[in-house]
Amino acid sequence: MKPPTAGYYRLPTQVSHIGSALSQIPVKSYLVGGVLRDSIFGTTNPDVDIVVVGSALDVSKKVATIMNGKSFPLDTSRDIYRVLAKVSETEIQIDIASAQNGISSDIEKRDFTINSLALDVNDVDCNYGVPQFEISKIIDEHRGIEDILNGSLRMTSSQVFKEDPLRILRGARLTAQYNLDIDKYTETQIKESSSLISRVSSERIRDEFLKLLSLQQSTRNLTKMDQLGILTNIIPELEASRETSQPPSHHWKVLEHMVQTVGQAENIVTGKQINAGPYPKFILKYIPSTDAHLTYFEQNYSDSQSRLTFLKLACLLHDVGKPKTKTVDPDGKTRFLGHDKLGEEIARSILKRMKFSNSGIELVTNQISNHLRPSQISNQGQDPTPKAIRRYYNDTSGASIDILYLNLADYISAKGPKLTQTEWIDHCRKINIIAKSESSYKRDENQAKLVSGHDIMVGLCLNPGPFIGTLIKDVEEARLEGLVSNKKEALELIRHRINSGEYIA
Repeated sequence: MKPPTAGYYRLPTQVSHIGSALSQIPVKSYLVGGVLRDSIFGTTNPDVDIVVVGSALDVSKKVATIMNGKSFPLDTSRDIYRVLAKVSETEIQIDIASAQNGISSDIEKRDFTINSLALDVNDVDCNYGVPQFEISKIIDEHRGIEDILNGSLRMTSSQVFKEDPLRILRGARLTAQYNLDIDKYTETQIKESSSLISRVSSERIRDEFLKLLSLQQSTRNLTKMDQLGILTNIIPELEASRETSQPPSHHWKVLEHMVQTVGQAENIVTGKQINAGPYPKFILKYIPSTDAHLTYFEQNYSDSQSRLTFLKLACLLHDVGKPKTKTVDPDGKTRFLGHDKLGEEIARSILKRMKFSNSGIELVTNQISNHLRPSQISNQGQDPTPKAIRRYYNDTSGASIDILYLNLADYISAKGPKLTQTEWIDHCRKINIIAKSESSYKRDENQAKLVSGHDIMVGLCLNPGPFIGTLIKDVEEARLEGLVSNKKEALELIRHRINSGEYIA
């Protein structure tokens, strides 16, 4: 397909404010990269990249002054700075880089053709306050517009991945985000270079991977990552699960099962069949009401990502402990005893290595450690008791709802096309009972405990040790059951249980 020679494309509103500021500075300035690419794709990119033929440091300071914002360095060695400003309550982010040798020198350094576009800021039209550009004004030295229109991802040179291996992961993310086909030569280079990603800092890998994981069609996207050799180069711990077989009741081997679980979590949270697969059509009919929970999962939780993204991350890692715990009984029965707890340990190690926040690590590992709990809360065909539900919410505090959805997604992807309507209705009934009990049994995170370890040791003359933690936990369970309401009652309950032989202090 030949690129159009005429036609206008809209730009984000903030470009008009940025252009106005740059017009007051005597330097040649260009819009580059994503903001132009997304305008042609018909989407909006709130972050604007500018290249100046001059000092990025000087320009960023002047732009910040004009827009009443702040500037700070991103990479002083390459003369790259960021300006943050606010216009009419709208946050504006501008990254300004230097191209002392002209715009062509900057374009040559770009990773993919769809990102190698440039536009002189003076060529932005602001008719009726709406910034736009005429496509014939675009500087397009690598046929990037043609690749956008053809839906193709193509590298700009053979050195792209050697110069910055993170581009391997970014290529996978762009492919997923815009539903692109990877050029054959580019795909070959990605596969051959995938091991280079180990050279990239953990923080950069984390941020790019989370962006990819936040996109829809997760099963398709992760499968493509794996085919390109990227997934297990980012998380080597997943490789052992690739050929780990499961009992006949499971449809896939462990790695594929985890990838499928990610997609099913996306489906049941949104209430939509986003990820196609060999699944029965009745699945979405019986899941918990998703209105309030969808809002819950859309919350920005940590690392600039939503709870849903962290749920999907937990799904991807939830059975990572299975390869090391697999045993086969003499009668041929396959077991993975303790894989949930070992999986928690392995996941914690992975997330620490990738420099996740402490809150993000705790949310994911809590889900992995407890992902079997909703299935084990009652016997098959029986409803969970109030006491069992109370204990569930107490033990899983901070991730109780997340775990329910992980459990549902795990159940679906384990069975796959073998899932029957009868067993799914039974499982969903159990999950619904637990979910609807949230307001009654969810522990207030900010509520002070009735007794401290010091209170117990002084009040009951007990020595320090892990036993004290058990007593505190039991007191909080008793509070949820309405058995105690103050410190005196709590200490009396502990004394009674010790004297009756319930505890061995």
